[in-house]
Amino acid sequence: MDNYPLQRALFERIRGSGSHTGAGAPVLPLDQETALAQGDLRALAEYGVHPVLLNAFARLIGKSRDEYRELLVGTGVAVEEVTPRWRAS
Repeated sequence: MDNYPLQRALFERIRGSGSHTGAGAPVLPLDQETALAQGDLRALAEYGVHPVLLNAFARLIGKSRDEYRELLVGTGVAVEEVTPRWRAS
């Protein structure tokens, strides 16, 4: 299943170029449209949306970092805590 239309609609929403519906907007299946409209990060992750877009969308809808991590547990999206190299030495 191609998830480009979903990612494009999400990108347009993040960029703020108007609504993700209307003329020129990608046509999405109803379940994907619902997940996008409701801000369902878990469903969007399960549809294969890129983690960078998910993170930006989470910030846009007001989710904290911890809320974002809790929502994505078990979806396969890596949200593990990492120690930066400069702190490791």
